[in-house]
Amino acid sequence: MDLSTRGKQALSQAAEHLEKQKARRSLLQSAGLIGFFTLMSRVLGLARDIVSARVFGTSGAWDAFLYAFTIPNFLRRLVGEGALSSAFIPVYTEVLREKGREEADKVANIVSSLLSVFLAALILAVLAAIQVLLQFAPLPDKIVLTLKLLRILFPYVFFLAHVALSMGILNCHKHFFTPSLSPVILNIVWLAAVVFLCPWSGTLEGKAHLLSVAILLTGIVQLGLQFFPLHNFGYRMRWSFEFFHPSIKKIRVLIMPAIMGFAVTQISILIDMSLAFFCGDGANASLWYGNRLMQFPLGLFGIAMGTALLPEFSGHAAEKNLDKLRETLSFSLRQTFLIVIPAACGLIFLKTPIVRVLFERGNFDAVSTFRTANTVMFYSLGLFAYSGQQTMTSAFYAIQDTKTPFKLSAISIAVDAVLGIILMLPMKEAGLALSTAVGGILNFALQLVLLNKKIQGIDLKNIIFSFLKITGVSVAMGISAMLLYRHIQFTCFSPLFNAIAGLSCAVTLGIGIYAAFLFIFRVHEIHELIGVFKHSPVKTAE
Repeated sequence: MDLSTRGKQALSQAAEHLEKQKARRSLLQSAGLIGFFTLMSRVLGLARDIVSARVFGTSGAWDAFLYAFTIPNFLRRLVGEGALSSAFIPVYTEVLREKGREEADKVANIVSSLLSVFLAALILAVLAAIQVLLQFAPLPDKIVLTLKLLRILFPYVFFLAHVALSMGILNCHKHFFTPSLSPVILNIVWLAAVVFLCPWSGTLEGKAHLLSVAILLTGIVQLGLQFFPLHNFGYRMRWSFEFFHPSIKKIRVLIMPAIMGFAVTQISILIDMSLAFFCGDGANASLWYGNRLMQFPLGLFGIAMGTALLPEFSGHAAEKNLDKLRETLSFSLRQTFLIVIPAACGLIFLKTPIVRVLFERGNFDAVSTFRTANTVMFYSLGLFAYSGQQTMTSAFYAIQDTKTPFKLSAISIAVDAVLGIILMLPMKEAGLALSTAVGGILNFALQLVLLNKKIQGIDLKNIIFSFLKITGVSVAMGISAMLLYRHIQFTCFSPLFNAIAGLSCAVTLGIGIYAAFLFIFRVHEIHELIGVFKHSPVKTAE
């Protein structure tokens, strides 16, 4: 081999390495942007939950509101952000690449038109059914309040689903900024409603009604916000009902099993909250607060990574480049573990002080803290799996396979429901959280195995080794943080500020310990992450 050939090979390898680093950097930057606004949303959401806990505690009225809010939020995942986006984005990306922007926008208009008609009919049917139940069925007061609140909140699903469709279009064009603002708006309005609007009512039931009206109006604002970037991209909404368009047929085939596949966690949570009605007042509220704390790291990186990955995976699949898809999948899962697993361990080992500092005031008492801390612990056991599901499901849908996630989700949901019924008897709402975690872990493990059979060559050994090593380091960090918290005592402030100072020190030192352990035990993923951002394109080229 002469020097010229070697030089060409070296340049080719350098170019390939540069391209890989650029792709990884772009992926992490997209996930980081989504994660940043998700962090803003989670911080605001945490503030709203703190204020809501003080006002409503774990009362029966709050149980009723949360269940009424969960149903449209659940349908958003099914017909909007989850299933529809997962079926729509790969097809839209394929049409955009092969036939151009005009045809892709035509597909988007058909989907939007069909979605509007379907949701309008669904909302009218549900509202009519609620009215019949309220007029003719003898129901307990708590169920009556739930139905009245649902009557206000259910139309919210119309706006949420169209927001999700708009987000899908924008994400396909690598625009993540505006879509990420949508949940921020919800949290701002919710927080403002609890602080300024709810005091106008003297009862918890009245406060719940006022909050429901505010949330419904928020949907209009969230949808309106998406129109500006869509208009800038040249997209124009037009009514179109070409039911038999080839791309619509593809989406229709993909979306039916996707309804189960992508929303498995949400379905499990809805099962939990439905069963929780049989656990007495406060069970739904405890599950809600526990789930909200678990969702903080999940939304910050797990869902953010999954959102950024679907267009990325769809592009690799459209190019028939399975090598890049497998490589991106492995990298994404391992980076997700690097962030999510220590977060889960932190929640597990510091569950009680976290809940006490955040929520224990007003109508939220020590018993509420104990019940919520237990749900936090059990939900967090499955946090890595919930995050991994976002990545795995995106990979399945990118190769336009929704049947496999559908079947696995059906198994997972059945396991969750059966375990929930068994465990709720001795453990109440904590048993329901544990059943959700077990179902999520089972679903993720089966997804990983079956996707490997489908595309073959996934680096399972490296993924599993990474998971075990990061878990070991994270458990050591969690134990250290817990011991530090028990031995750190502040007495110079008020009891609340002393608790905040002690918890802050434990968390900060825990993060430092985790970072040190990553380097001491040579966890490859931290070096991989640093390497992505350390080398500039110029250096790599050289």
